[in-house]
Amino acid sequence: MNRELTRKGILFVLMGPTGSGKSTFCERLIAEFPEELSYSTSATSRPPRPKEIPGKSYHFLSREEFIARREQGEFFEWEETHGNLYGTLQATLINGIQTGKDLLFQIDIRGALNFKRHFSENTVTIFIVPPSFKDLQERLNRRGTVCEAELQRRFTTAQSEYEALLRLHGKSNAIDYLVVNEKLDTTYDEVRAIVMAERARYHRMDKQSVEQFCEVKV
Repeated sequence: MNRELTRKGILFVLMGPTGSGKSTFCERLIAEFPEELSYSTSATSRPPRPKEIPGKSYHFLSREEFIARREQGEFFEWEETHGNLYGTLQATLINGIQTGKDLLFQIDIRGALNFKRHFSENTVTIFIVPPSFKDLQERLNRRGTVCEAELQRRFTTAQSEYEALLRLHGKSNAIDYLVVNEKLDTTYDEVRAIVMAERARYHRMDKQSVEQFCEVKV
């Protein structure tokens, strides 16, 4: 007889400034665990950037369609950043939790706290930072894909995220993990270990699936 532990799905939320490495870690996790993890695709009203794939990077919607679906209650959360709308569909979250499918999210700290408020038992928040602001500047400058004005906007956003992070220090049910991304492979091992440990948390497991491992025959 095959025995398997079952549980509710986990919403793994990765945060951090652009250039922190969160996209790379999501890609590596999905490549390593293709059957257990899937990347939750958010919707946005902004146009695709170079190399972004519709339906994978984002669900690209017109601003009018985004607003219409928002008014119909299809979004769990939405934010407007730099004049563009971003949101997470309700159906994506509910289906993942109920079917035991773990989902990865890349959203800002405000969105992460919203997840924590509504799905506290199922949400794991991981904030990733580069070793210093100088490292962040160098990483963004090496990309060479954005103009100076956009760089400054991203630096301003990073500053506000850091300020929000510091305000949450010592508060429960907010930020679960803070990871410093100095060396990519080492940091990935840390993030991977968090994912593995959270998936083994007892309180998320279905009791009936646990009972089959606790049978004692004399």
